[in-house]
Amino acid sequence: MKIVVIGAGAMGCLYGAYLSQKHEVIMLDSFQMQVDAINEHGITVLEEDGTEQHFANVKACLSGEYSEVADLIIVFVKSIFSEDALQANRRLFGEHTLVMTLQNGAGNDRKIEKYVAKKNVIIGTSKHNSVNMGGGKVRHSGHGVTTIGSNLKDNKNLEKIRDILDESGFSTEITDDIQRIVWSKLFVNLSINTFTAITRSPIGSMIDNSYAWDFAEKMICEAVDVAEADGTHFSYMEVLNMVHHVCEDAGKGYSSMSQDVMNCRPTEIDAINGAIVAQAKLYNVPVPYNSLIVDLIHAIEGSYKYQAKKS
Repeated sequence: MKIVVIGAGAMGCLYGAYLSQKHEVIMLDSFQMQVDAINEHGITVLEEDGTEQHFANVKACLSGEYSEVADLIIVFVKSIFSEDALQANRRLFGEHTLVMTLQNGAGNDRKIEKYVAKKNVIIGTSKHNSVNMGGGKVRHSGHGVTTIGSNLKDNKNLEKIRDILDESGFSTEITDDIQRIVWSKLFVNLSINTFTAITRSPIGSMIDNSYAWDFAEKMICEAVDVAEADGTHFSYMEVLNMVHHVCEDAGKGYSSMSQDVMNCRPTEIDAINGAIVAQAKLYNVPVPYNSLIVDLIHAIEGSYKYQAKKS
């Protein structure tokens, strides 16, 4: 199977590397140095137990420069870049091309549906954690289940994708309520990603720091209220326990947003907490803590130019 991964960052490289064991994998990225490193050295994955795996059977191309129709496309770019990435790589979409989003945030599936039929869109979440070390190297700092679903009932394409992921080493489950899973992932991202980005600390710091956890609780409870207004019920304790477990399981890893801030890159704040704020306005639900965190992250992004100038 020809698999194209759009976005050769930490998670894209992790999935691309494992999938390359049994499939032809092409990594697309907008950074020439990353493309060159993968073509020259492949992808190296440093596992939690200290072992190192090297995957040489991977090709890479600049985004927009690869033109062969793919069997499966996995979208791993930041949500804020989805529209541009999909448009730049529109030649990859054929009548039977399956497209899976494992991105953070909400609404990515609607963007993909502009290019392929709804039955060909796979929505997923991953509990794996990966840290980009540059030069085609990533540290696999957390393991978990990949959950996939569809906005259509009885979508047979889900079984095909599950089998592909399973045989490549990703334990995968199919759900008939993918929007509940998307909300669950959003709860994790809106709390862990944002606060570890501000503190530039590993994921485990969320539960080691009582002030951080207290603030996270407030953001999570606001988001639960928004989900309730939108028609998906969660209990506060259910979600708080879930986020706490994620902090325990991936404690040594760094969130994607934390990595972005440390490297002075744009974040996905508008597709995460920003999505909560936007939904809250529709239902007139107060979300002062999520609104504050959106402004604060944007303020941090605005300070990048001073950090760069200083260095």
